[in-house]
Amino acid sequence: MNPNEGMVKEERIRGGLAISIIAIVCAEVLHRISDAGFLQDGHVSRVLKILQYAASTLGYPTVFFLLGMSTLACLQLSRAALLKSIALAVLYPYLLWSILQMAVQWLVADYKDYAAEQFELTRLASAPVGQFWFLYALFICQIVACITVWPRPTKVRCALTVANRGLIAAMILVSATVAIRSHLGIVTMTCWGLVFFLSGVLLASRSDRQSGNASGLRVALVSGIAFAAAAIMGQRSGHYLNLYSLLTSFLGIAAALSVGRCLPIWRTSRWIASIGSSWKPVYLLHVFATALVWNALLARGISQPLVHFVLGSAAGLALPIAIYLITKRLGIASWAGFDELAAVRSEGTPFSGAAPRSPDKAAKSRA
Repeated sequence: MNPNEGMVKEERIRGGLAISIIAIVCAEVLHRISDAGFLQDGHVSRVLKILQYAASTLGYPTVFFLLGMSTLACLQLSRAALLKSIALAVLYPYLLWSILQMAVQWLVADYKDYAAEQFELTRLASAPVGQFWFLYALFICQIVACITVWPRPTKVRCALTVANRGLIAAMILVSATVAIRSHLGIVTMTCWGLVFFLSGVLLASRSDRQSGNASGLRVALVSGIAFAAAAIMGQRSGHYLNLYSLLTSFLGIAAALSVGRCLPIWRTSRWIASIGSSWKPVYLLHVFATALVWNALLARGISQPLVHFVLGSAAGLALPIAIYLITKRLGIASWAGFDELAAVRSEGTPFSGAAPRSPDKAAKSRA
């Protein structure tokens, strides 16, 4: 194995996570603007509609894909450690922040005499709250991987057997069929995420190949142009869960991976890659942050979509990162669900924005 391979994969994962979490925040802001009817006629509205489609087809699929890539290495290290990480890094923040959001919605609705859903904790087992459907689906994807993915313990050219790869490919096809042909709520969304998650596992099963800076830049440019063209064409249909959107998402993943790999090369863009290390607090808090800006602008009578998009997206990134840094300074980031607990983090985890250590390095550290 090339000694730089782990570093290359870590840079690619962190850069890809940065791009995907930015897309998730932008998609949230644009969906709110669109639902309010602010995207009607005009050149600005048409551009924002294309951005909405592009961000929606790139954001969550890329995160699923990247976490699938990281999961294979974690399975090679320790299946028990991965299960512990799933419980503390996925299930715990899902329950914590779902309960907090339900409580806030219930209190606000009671204060302003809005109709509110009944505060029932049992619904979290089958009906995720708002954006936390992602953690729910991710939990299912991780459990499926623990059951069906059995990597070889030794370092070989391909970490999975032919039979195992065939099983994963079949599961991808079944999941894609269910995702594009059903309307079953969280079941459909979980199958949609499973397509990209298992595809990430398949890609990670083969040894990583490095490419030169010039080649990497060309790949980033070509993949970015291809994704942009696909997004312009796909936006006309307005559908996000069909075969074309799935294919567009794979183009977006390729663009995010290639551009993310190049971010450390561009000095002026290295700060973007650093966002990848804060992807989870941004994900958990971006709806609250963007809602604050949304209500503040509406209270001042501002309805221009471009103003909402710029200020909402900036706040959706900056405010969660600021809160994350404060919790890290106070030593409570782990309890807030932003970071993994030290005991889990030392074992290697797919949720930190970094590639897990190789089995050899993990064994040396334990020794």
